[in-house]
Amino acid sequence: MARDSISICIPVYNGERWLGDAIESALGQTRGEFELLIVDNRSSDGSLEVAADAARRDDRVRVVENATTIGAAPNHNRCLELAQGDLVKFLHHDDLLRDDCLERMAVVLEENRSVGLVFSRREILLEDPADPAAQQWKRKHEVLHAGFGRLDEVNDGRLLLRRYLPTFGEPEFANWIGEPSAVMVRRSAVDRVGGFDERVRQSFDIELWVRLLASHDVGFVDDVLAAFRHHGNSLTADIAARRDDWLDRLWILERLTHNPAFASDQARIRRYRRRELARVLRRQLGRIARGDRNLRPLSGYLRSRL
Repeated sequence: MARDSISICIPVYNGERWLGDAIESALGQTRGEFELLIVDNRSSDGSLEVAADAARRDDRVRVVENATTIGAAPNHNRCLELAQGDLVKFLHHDDLLRDDCLERMAVVLEENRSVGLVFSRREILLEDPADPAAQQWKRKHEVLHAGFGRLDEVNDGRLLLRRYLPTFGEPEFANWIGEPSAVMVRRSAVDRVGGFDERVRQSFDIELWVRLLASHDVGFVDDVLAAFRHHGNSLTADIAARRDDWLDRLWILERLTHNPAFASDQARIRRYRRRELARVLRRQLGRIARGDRNLRPLSGYLRSRL
């Protein structure tokens, strides 16, 4: 069996506190042939120094610093642009990989060329394990993949998508696949469907997973291969605090209406889009009432419709 080349990509911004642990979890993989690409997004802390020190100690580490600070989705696309591997394993700077994560995920992709994405169970590490609200969040989000029903090592992505799509019309929708740290993608599959949608601020991973599900088989490893940190300084928490993700689902639904793979679902998707647009308009009015008169985000979406 041919072994594909692998890139582990860490997009980092002000991740000094956790980055060293993430790097060590990557370098300790049982499958040791890979490049570890760290793309620093002009951090203002010591992240770049942590990355540079790792590069001095291990020649598998390659460090790139962006010329200017860009958004989270653009920095993930920057990783895809620079990565040299056939398979790409994202690792967020505050997450961890189990030592056999690379080996277990890569073999699924290497043995099944129809698979474009493979994901696994992941553990959620709480900043405050005694916090009841955090405990409840952990219980819910560690098992979101159960929404798919039974999962085999190789699954028809289109069948999984039919089970997942109805959640896009619910008041809240969740990431049944998981965060990038729990996923490995085939580079050629991402090249075919396109990278992360940079208009989507927080759920850009979900948006890409959906496009990959629509056109590829999906692998699943029924074991915990990654650990996701849930803490107040995470990218998710930062975007939620700034309420910067309020148009995400509308952009996702908009893109689905133009994807031929969803031709049979267009009536339902357009219904979801109308419902979401009404919700967004109500939120815009609420923003105006609170004194936020910035109409550019919503107007940008409306211009794209026209």
